[in-house]
Amino acid sequence: MSKKREHHKLFMVGSDAPFQFTEAYKSLRTNLEFLAATSDCKTILITSSVPGEGKSNVAVNLAITLADSGKRVVLVDCDMRKSTISRYLHIPRDHIGITNTITGKDRTQLANALVNFKDLGIVVLPVGTIPPNPSELLATKAMESTFAALKQVYDYIIVDTPPVSVVTDAAVLCKYADGALLVVRPGVTTIEGAQLSKKNLEAVNARILGVVMNGYNVKKAGKKDGYYYSYSYGYSNDDAAGKKSRSKA
Repeated sequence: MSKKREHHKLFMVGSDAPFQFTEAYKSLRTNLEFLAATSDCKTILITSSVPGEGKSNVAVNLAITLADSGKRVVLVDCDMRKSTISRYLHIPRDHIGITNTITGKDRTQLANALVNFKDLGIVVLPVGTIPPNPSELLATKAMESTFAALKQVYDYIIVDTPPVSVVTDAAVLCKYADGALLVVRPGVTTIEGAQLSKKNLEAVNARILGVVMNGYNVKKAGKKDGYYYSYSYGYSNDDAAGKKSRSKA
């Protein structure tokens, strides 16, 4: 299997997922719920240092896990350069999305752009038409209004963004988010890359909620490593998730 093909696979939490995988996401959910109870932490930005660290995988699984606890969750795909979530969840390329709602005159278009995955318990706002100027579009008043509208309806807004060390999109989106999670991956993320990502987030006064280690190989680590449950929040798998049923919200 080519690396390009493997990148489009998604392994999700569920009854057929490994116990450690599901429990790691539940642990992450518990920590975020604690933050939400003690401070305003409703809109959570997911980013990474470079491509290939699995941030979109983490975003999907975190959204599903939060919804599993009875929360109303919307997953917003703000990666206007690659739109990985739409590929993961098999959302048609021509489906309208957030770019269409913020560039169109009809503000009611937002309701038509939302995709309801009833089997997963989440609602997804895909990218829509890929724009030529993502960073500028993300900084508009219309984008701010869109997030404000979503906050009126959902308990959590999970925002998938491009890598913060590659483009400025994630940094621009930080002004709409209550906090950011930085995804790292052994063998992909370097110490220098993680430090640069932290610096870029701090430069825009982002509230860094924590770091999610993705792709941690428990079998290779062995029993001598006793703390992998706390850090192994998700990983990709060659098994496809399969096409999920969907309907407009």
